Amino acid sequence: MMTGMGIGKMRIDVYKGDQYLGGYHVGSSSQLRIGRGRKNQIILPHQTVSRHHANLVRQGARYTLMDRSSNGTWIEGERIEKAILSRGDEFTIGPYQLRLTQEESEWDKETEIRGGSSSGDESMFEGMVGRSEAMTRLFEMIDRISSSGGTALIMGETGCGKELVARALHNRGGRSSGPFVAINCGAISRDLVESELFGHEKGAFTGASSARKGAFEQAHGGTLFLDEIGELSLSLQPKLLRVLESGEIRRVGSQGSTSVDVRVVAATHRHLKKGVEQGTFRADLLYRLFVLPLSVPSLRQRKDDIPVLAQYFLMGRSAILPDAMERLEGHTWPGNVRELKNVLERACILKGGGAIDREDLIFMDDGDDPMTGYEEDEETPHTLEELERMYYTRAMERSEGNIRAAAKWLGIPKSTFFDRVKKYGISQDGKDEDADAD
Repeated sequence: MMTGMGIGKMRIDVYKGDQYLGGYHVGSSSQLRIGRGRKNQIILPHQTVSRHHANLVRQGARYTLMDRSSNGTWIEGERIEKAILSRGDEFTIGPYQLRLTQEESEWDKETEIRGGSSSGDESMFEGMVGRSEAMTRLFEMIDRISSSGGTALIMGETGCGKELVARALHNRGGRSSGPFVAINCGAISRDLVESELFGHEKGAFTGASSARKGAFEQAHGGTLFLDEIGELSLSLQPKLLRVLESGEIRRVGSQGSTSVDVRVVAATHRHLKKGVEQGTFRADLLYRLFVLPLSVPSLRQRKDDIPVLAQYFLMGRSAILPDAMERLEGHTWPGNVRELKNVLERACILKGGGAIDREDLIFMDDGDDPMTGYEEDEETPHTLEELERMYYTRAMERSEGNIRAAAKWLGIPKSTFFDRVKKYGISQDGKDEDADAD
């Protein structure tokens, strides 16, 4: 390996065979994650790549590659656990070849892959996949504001990837070496939200057997992501505002305050301005959050990205036939990227590795919901077993007794469906045999 590498702008160039996929700027980050998972800075979407495959650690002008995988990281045909890299050194992960390169001043930045590829098969940026105009603008905005450290508000529909945007702001900012703590304000009991955010002292309430740090203290030196900020109760909103203004928190049951150094990134799928008008959200808190606003486009607004998203989610397990792609591009995607991922995962499982065609795609809003036809005056199922029995009965009714079609509709193996039919005594004409016996 070469030695004596000078300090300069470095990048990781990524190749797959003879195809150049682009380069990732190393920048000032002290550590880069490499792997298949979406939380990595360099994403290599292949089944032979581990979710978190390797780390590239920078200490001054020294770069150390550390393997974390089961399949191995290779240099010149030898598997390594740890190796010091210099300019021009190459290493192999799965089918990808990666090279540490010093950037030339005239290097064309339009070939940058932003953590993935823009000129190759995938266009990725900190775990987000897309090369549409809407996503390009979003990536550019993230790059522009990530180093500022200011409070950011991410707005977008459910399932469009708001947490990935928050992680990108963290990873590309000056706090990347600090913790990233995520709290979903809508998923915590109202009685516990204050303790989760600000912590509590021993004996502060029943069950508080010891003192505990809250999310703000846990995120000290890093980033706190407050997802679904619109669900925060009105009683807690002034306390959050106080922390944002003063940089100090007070644990539940404490008489004193503690200073915290945290960048707050909030996210919501709600229209907070309407919340202000309706009296469910404080105007002063909205103004304080709306320092660096980011709008994440829905999948309907970036349908050009559907082919590359589909390729990324399938990772070579299945191909998509043209009629199936046409149906994907024509869908309205109320569940956004999350819905696309689930539709493809279901189709891939049903197909068993073969090419996915139009009939393999099942959408919940196209009349493919097992609850379709459920009448309000029917008895509501009270147990999981009753609900499951109703699902399988309706599937048999819809398929007119065809077990293969019913199993495909529900997205499960035929053998599993047949076992459930026997368990619940459901006849092949869709009637419950136990009910007939009564």
